[in-house]
Amino acid sequence: MNYSDKSSSYYANVRHDLINLIESSKKGLKVMEIGAAYGETLYFLKQGGIAAEAVGVDIFQDTNNPGNYKSLDRFIFGNIEDIDFPEYYGYFDLILLPDVLEHLVEPKKVLKKVHKYLAPEGELLVSMPNVRHYLAFKKIFLKGDFEYEESGLFDYTHMRFYCRKNMVRLLAGSAFKILYQESSIKNYKGRSLAKIVNIVTFGIFEEFFSVQYFLKAKKT
Repeated sequence: MNYSDKSSSYYANVRHDLINLIESSKKGLKVMEIGAAYGETLYFLKQGGIAAEAVGVDIFQDTNNPGNYKSLDRFIFGNIEDIDFPEYYGYFDLILLPDVLEHLVEPKKVLKKVHKYLAPEGELLVSMPNVRHYLAFKKIFLKGDFEYEESGLFDYTHMRFYCRKNMVRLLAGSAFKILYQESSIKNYKGRSLAKIVNIVTFGIFEEFFSVQYFLKAKKT
């Protein structure tokens, strides 16, 4: 996959949606983020005292814009499917996988590594796009179109597609216990038709309006 064709905005954002899943009482954590991009999220965690140590891993190194990278304790560039870090076995209190697993050829292989990197009581935070979203139905079944796009559900670097059920099975089948699941609807700001419909229908159609799901897990 050629990630160099992505615009710089693709790599520059703080993942507040994932950060919201971290308990407010937790401070001074050792944190790894796989798919760290420019390190914006890890830097935010360090600035707020949540992370005492921040290690970022990303497949793509933007040599054209080195100044975009935030200052972290360590930044590692490489394909997480091909590299390993024995020095970090049982080390991290928190590992972030923000929209990463759908880009991998063998996501279970990476989850096995993540399992080794987590401390015994460490937690894993994952976000994944939900292909059951109504826009996917509209695009594929009504328009007969499976054209890939720059970003979003049909990002051209996506290797796999998941519904919420499949996300849960993937983690559970990789020796993780799901502690919490959350729909992206909860993070919509202001008025939202999806949020209103979800409330009125008591969440029956939640999966059709959720672009993403967020999951918190720990090792079994």
